[in-house]
Amino acid sequence: MLKIYSYSLPFVTPFSTANNIYTEREGLVLVFEYDEITAFGEIAPLPGFSKFSTEDILPILRLNADAIDKALREDNFDQLFSVLSQIHDIPSLKFGLDTLYHDYISKKRGVSLAQFLFKDSFQKRVSLNATLSISDRSNMLKKAEAFFNYGYRTLKVKVGTDFNKEFELLSLLRQNYPGLKLRIDANQSWNFDQAKTYLDKLEHLDLEYCEEPLKSDESDRLSELKNLSKINLAADESFRNKTDATKLTEQNAVDIFILKPMMFGSFSEINVTKQLADSHYISVILTTSLESIIGRTVTAILALGWGAKDYAHGLSTGSLLKSDIGSVNYIKNGQFNVPLKPGIGVDLNYNYLKRIV
Repeated sequence: MLKIYSYSLPFVTPFSTANNIYTEREGLVLVFEYDEITAFGEIAPLPGFSKFSTEDILPILRLNADAIDKALREDNFDQLFSVLSQIHDIPSLKFGLDTLYHDYISKKRGVSLAQFLFKDSFQKRVSLNATLSISDRSNMLKKAEAFFNYGYRTLKVKVGTDFNKEFELLSLLRQNYPGLKLRIDANQSWNFDQAKTYLDKLEHLDLEYCEEPLKSDESDRLSELKNLSKINLAADESFRNKTDATKLTEQNAVDIFILKPMMFGSFSEINVTKQLADSHYISVILTTSLESIIGRTVTAILALGWGAKDYAHGLSTGSLLKSDIGSVNYIKNGQFNVPLKPGIGVDLNYNYLKRIV
């Protein structure tokens, strides 16, 4: 039987991005129970990034709940999923339904989702980055030290507000942690001339990459900037689907794709994009969309199989939430330890869920 729940999880402190300030994370959870198996999926479009909301998606789920239930029970899900995906091209819906199916079928076969997707050709752990916002000097160094002591060896630093201050603090980080991997996220804050000047000045700090250096109205100059900069460039906001992937690869615009599965779509779409990236020597880094333990765990599993092995991935967002719909924490020593029990490996705490269907 298919059941649909909603959740609303408050953040420890309001979470700010270039587009929004979030006080809570909302989403939908799919629960399918059949033949002594309980499978889960999560649908959590992110306001400010997603074109669709949970209010848009709920009527679709209500209308198709019986058909989804029947297709799972009768092992005919692929056909229904193909039809629904063509009618409703909604990334978070496709990701949630695909997660539900893959959790169910891997549990049915008695293997973990990682084993089902990648056989034995995956590592058991994925390295993570911690995110640091530029603040005053002493607080930033304290936070960096805490992350380092927790086992993180990659720091992502948010920049784009005050370059002189940011340059000073990045230099200080490099001085204090010469072996630490540093990456920056400019959040589309710089025009082309600023980006060229700033990246030149940052070159000696040995940064892994700069994420979204150009303002959105100058993003068509990414390839020009890439040719001029010795620092690798990464696409996040400008990379949301296969069309974006094709455009960026044809333009030779970036070195790295930052892929958010919840914002991207089905497992097959992610895999195809990974293959496209490989053929153009573009690395793929997977990150969460601030969702619950279900989405974060699936993203970690996909990162093991399809993510770049020489980069840390963005999976440490669970600590931003006051509570979660599952209590297991798979992060230790700056790494995500992928669960090897059948399916996703997540058990739900229904106290944080509200039944809808």
